[in-house]
Amino acid sequence: MARFLKLRTPILTVALMALLLAVLSACASPQNTFDPKSDATDSILTIYILVTVVASVVGFAVLAAMVWLIIKFRAKPGVPAKQIHGNTKLEIAWTIAPIFILLIIGIPTMYWIAGTAEDPAPNVLEVEATGHQWWFEFTYPGMGLDGGDLITANELVIPVGRDIRVTLYSDDVVHSFWVPQLVGKTDMIPGRTNVLQTFNAYEPGLYYGQCAEFCGTAHALMRFRVNVKTSADFSTWADAHNAGPAAPEPGTAAARGSLGFATCSGCHAISGTAAQGRIGPDLSLFGERSTIAAGILDNTDANLKAWIGDVRSIKPIPEGARFMPTFNDGTLDEGQIADIAAYLNSLTAE
Repeated sequence: MARFLKLRTPILTVALMALLLAVLSACASPQNTFDPKSDATDSILTIYILVTVVASVVGFAVLAAMVWLIIKFRAKPGVPAKQIHGNTKLEIAWTIAPIFILLIIGIPTMYWIAGTAEDPAPNVLEVEATGHQWWFEFTYPGMGLDGGDLITANELVIPVGRDIRVTLYSDDVVHSFWVPQLVGKTDMIPGRTNVLQTFNAYEPGLYYGQCAEFCGTAHALMRFRVNVKTSADFSTWADAHNAGPAAPEPGTAAARGSLGFATCSGCHAISGTAAQGRIGPDLSLFGERSTIAAGILDNTDANLKAWIGDVRSIKPIPEGARFMPTFNDGTLDEGQIADIAAYLNSLTAE
């Protein structure tokens, strides 16, 4: 009984760890790097697995050798523990073995790194991503009206099965672009142009991204989505973006909101309208977006009205000309805020 009590704590610890692993193995994450959805993340996962397997083999070999040495050379009744002073063969072996281990890991890794610099396919889609405090702007050069730029924010829309090359910029501080299921992390540095590894998404869907470099008070709330569409749906989206929104029916909340949006047009742009502000995010086809507030809230009527009224109740954004003001302080009443929300959600491709 005394022996059991002595072993109870280690047994319970091991049991709890096993239970924790079982629970975690059942968890799913939209930012799971072990569920690749592009050629780029497929290659990253291959390197992950290779390193994990090699490290596991090395770890098992070291532990097995340690157990064998402890048992073989332990002190026994009447037999003192052996003292060993050097072994040339053993020292040569543990010098050569790590070289082979590094080669096993290093050669595939260098091959993969070299592959990230390969030229993309001729039909590559070029996108420019700019990090702001605290949102992402996406520009499609040459895809706008009359050969201009198509600009959107916080939801990057791309076609499936086509090479995507994203050039990274920062408008203020260091940010970082990361979509775990589609492409690895690359920093966005002020005054420097970085190019994301070219990637090709395997299947349509909505993928989660975020800023992965601390960039200020709202860093943890600086997220975005990548909406992978079929080629046909992507073309439809781009055409609808350039065409601009249909005029809302007179007398509706959306119609009143289109007039009230003049309050916002100095900072925000909507393609095909007089609103062409470039301080805040572009709101073209806003009603198509699944999230608001740089990816932290679902795009619902209640969330949108709360965001328009007082961003600082949701996100720690400082006061200042570069940031969205508080509107429910008397600048706009509840009805005006509701009308603007209705107008924004009417901006769809239909």
